Amino acid sequence: MSIIRKLKYLIPSHRRALEQDMREELESLTAIAESQEARRELGNLTRAAEEARAVWSWTWFEQLRGDVRYASRTMRHSPGFTATALLSLALGIGANTAIFSLINAILLRALPVSHPEALAVLSSVSRDGSVDNFGYPDYLVVRNQNRAFSGVLAASGQARVDVGMGAETELAQRKLVSDNYFAVLGVQPLIGHVFSNEDKGIQVAVISHRFWERSFAGSPSVIGRQIDLDGLPFTIVGVAPREFVGETVGEAPDIWATLSSMPASRRDLPGFTWLNLMARLKPGVQAQQARANLNLLLPQLPNSVSRGGFIDRISVQRGDRGSSGLRDSFSVPLNILMAVVAVVLLIACANLASLQLARAASRQREIATRLAIGAGRSRIVRQLMIESVLLALLGGLLGLLFAVWSQRLLLNLVAGIGRTITLDLRPDFRVLLFTGAISVTTGVLFGLAPAIKAVRYNAEALKLTTHQLSDRQRRWGLKDGLIAIQVALSLVLLVVGGLFIRTIRNLKTQDVGFRAANVLSVQLSSQREYQPNWASVIVTLLRRTEAIPGVQVASVSFNKILANDGSGVSGLKFDGYPPTRENQRAQANWVGPNYFETSGITLLEGRGFSPADTSTAQKVAIINQTVARHYFGNRRAVGQRFEFNKEQYKIIAVAKNAKYLDLRESNVPFVYFAALQNNSEIHSLEIRTSIPPLTVVGAVRKVVREIDPHLRIGKITTLEKRINQKLAPEFLVADIAGFFSGLTLLLVSIGIYGTLAYTVARRANEIGIRMALGARAATVLSMILRDVLWVLVPGLAAGVAVALSVGRLVASMLFGLKPTDLSTIALAALVLSAATLAAGYIPARRASRVDPATALRFE
Repeated sequence: MSIIRKLKYLIPSHRRALEQDMREELESLTAIAESQEARRELGNLTRAAEEARAVWSWTWFEQLRGDVRYASRTMRHSPGFTATALLSLALGIGANTAIFSLINAILLRALPVSHPEALAVLSSVSRDGSVDNFGYPDYLVVRNQNRAFSGVLAASGQARVDVGMGAETELAQRKLVSDNYFAVLGVQPLIGHVFSNEDKGIQVAVISHRFWERSFAGSPSVIGRQIDLDGLPFTIVGVAPREFVGETVGEAPDIWATLSSMPASRRDLPGFTWLNLMARLKPGVQAQQARANLNLLLPQLPNSVSRGGFIDRISVQRGDRGSSGLRDSFSVPLNILMAVVAVVLLIACANLASLQLARAASRQREIATRLAIGAGRSRIVRQLMIESVLLALLGGLLGLLFAVWSQRLLLNLVAGIGRTITLDLRPDFRVLLFTGAISVTTGVLFGLAPAIKAVRYNAEALKLTTHQLSDRQRRWGLKDGLIAIQVALSLVLLVVGGLFIRTIRNLKTQDVGFRAANVLSVQLSSQREYQPNWASVIVTLLRRTEAIPGVQVASVSFNKILANDGSGVSGLKFDGYPPTRENQRAQANWVGPNYFETSGITLLEGRGFSPADTSTAQKVAIINQTVARHYFGNRRAVGQRFEFNKEQYKIIAVAKNAKYLDLRESNVPFVYFAALQNNSEIHSLEIRTSIPPLTVVGAVRKVVREIDPHLRIGKITTLEKRINQKLAPEFLVADIAGFFSGLTLLLVSIGIYGTLAYTVARRANEIGIRMALGARAATVLSMILRDVLWVLVPGLAAGVAVALSVGRLVASMLFGLKPTDLSTIALAALVLSAATLAAGYIPARRASRVDPATALRFE
């Protein structure tokens, strides 16, 4: 038939007319049939109508529409099952979508720049394999002398600064970048222009789209406007496009300024490695060729090993997804979480499949009737599958809403307490495709087996009673297997959640070497090109700070405790040890008087630094246990000497080992120098209080302002919050794994309760006969609970086996315990068994109290 006629068939009025014409024609043919043989050949009128309709209409469309309508009615008629299924699917699919959104934002999404596939991230690598940044002189060598890149850019980390805009001042995130930053990335401004040669002689800045809208109401007149950054005037020359937030994932600078605005004395400081490098490969050049070319330049780098520095080689990695410390910190946790939420979804599928099997049994007469009157088995399977897929799609839609709602919670978990990161978690095409795909796959997973099982019954099912239909099922069937799978997978999640909860407890309760309670950490810096007499500032600052009510003691340091970046020194020379690079290196910090009392680091012998340890006094230092054992063994270290920077230092104390950069590190060699002796710049003020630390923040700000108005206060936090920030990856996994472990307990309990409740209802006649013949309530109760044990024990056994085998996958993130920790596995098994038996006890108890007379009438 023609396409036009088929299209007309989709219109209800035309369809009704065509249906009537077809039926009248078939009835006419039946009427003129002259013999019973002819009528028999014509067959069933309804089937003939179906065959005729298949010739001149889009039957698949009509059947699909009818199946969807029927599925919708079925869901409305079972509101309890529908609500349970949608909630399970929304949580399962939503969790997968939420974690995938994080993976997409941190690990997969390409930078919104021109040809991101040609970008490369450069990193300096030391002999011990640690990865670091570059100094500005290193950047100049790489930029000017390489033959593999069409351009090399440099960028600092972002920093909070005060932005003066006339009479108003606000805090903003600033990033210092090279002049060719936007050109190498291939980013065109929304308005204005990016850094160019025309801007020579003036300080210029490019602002982000978000900052433009927030602070300037999106006004085009912002171009040419002057703002103040750290006391220096800058002219805004451009606004970045909305989608561009920088080259580093997790950061979102408000302002980009050029490196030339930084004083050369600080920018070119020897050993000061603070720049991230990215480059654009020349056409036809591969990363391996670029790596070989860069390593030829190593001898010319000021911070290379051959020139007394630490850079042993240069790493070249793909840069299309930008540069990110988040990727290094969270790639393993996110992959673990993706596996966790995938298991949650599998449990939800098994749960719904078992409930679908229970529901399908009540529809056996309906399905057998449809088979008896000529419906094809494939047609019925398709109908049941459409019901499942429609349910999964609705669950996926709710799951997408759940994922969007949980974005802020996920960002807070990734950032950790007291820290802010910026990620774009809005669903893009990749996320929507992922959600749609897992929704359809989920519908197929939990709907296929029940659908196939449902059409195995034939017309004989019409002659059987309800309990006879139930009795025809095997003792260990698909339904039992699905529940056992739920038990096994739930045990695995409980074990993983337990391992990470215990890991956090071990990390937080370990001896970190200092006392974090009631310590306030205040970040300090000086205005650009301003160098105070730090020795004088330190003495006055500590005296005034300790006079604040509630403050017990205060000190200062170059690096704060558990800083993201530490300072290392090389060239340490101890008598009796050859001058190898390994023997000469250690982590170091420059600290003020009372530092050890403030931080709570124990001095095992000797004394701490005092106000008398000035530049005119004997050079002194304090070493930790690791250095003392390495160089002096069982000998007394206090009183010994070593050489550093051609000066002799006397060891005045040995400090207990502590955690300096990371909570997982151990036995790091560490040397403390006196800040007063070196007129050392300080970046951190530490304060121990007898009251809640944050209550003295206002007084501290006032003291700093009064001592030196050129000093700036940056981030203020407590040492306890910084510890929690360090635990952000572990908290992310533990919180989400713990939440979904509890969710799986609920899902398994619902599945067992629903399945067992249905089974009890199906066996009501049998139970009534047993009780009429004298069976006691306890006997019936134990009979039903045996069914629970029948699936619980195999499920636990399989779960233990899987947990033992997959534990190795999370071993790298554990601390203080093994992935095969038997106590954690035993506790998880005990909790799961208790929840499962509790879920089975309710219908079992109801069955034991059934009235025999009522049960015997049940059909």
